Amino acid sequence: MSDILHPRDHLRLHWRQAKADFWRQWQPCFEQGEDHTRLMITLGTIRSLYWQSLGQGMLAIARTIGNWWRKTAPLHCLGEVVL
Repeated sequence: MSDILHPRDHLRLHWRQAKADFWRQWQPCFEQGEDHTRLMITLGTIRSLYWQSLGQGMLAIARTIGNWWRKTAPLHCLGEVVL
């Protein structure tokens, strides 16, 4: 058995991790006033995963990320559309 992941599974794995990172970092940043650097890096990662998904034709993953981005826009204040 190979340890190499299919690109779809690879993107999905990174998406789950980035989403978990966002939620873990959000509260300390906005409710406790901690540094926003890690959160901004995580949001950049999520943007990158969105564009990678689109570029590889994995529209279901891109749609999921886009929907999440829109729903969390009031929290991250970077707009409802992934740019």
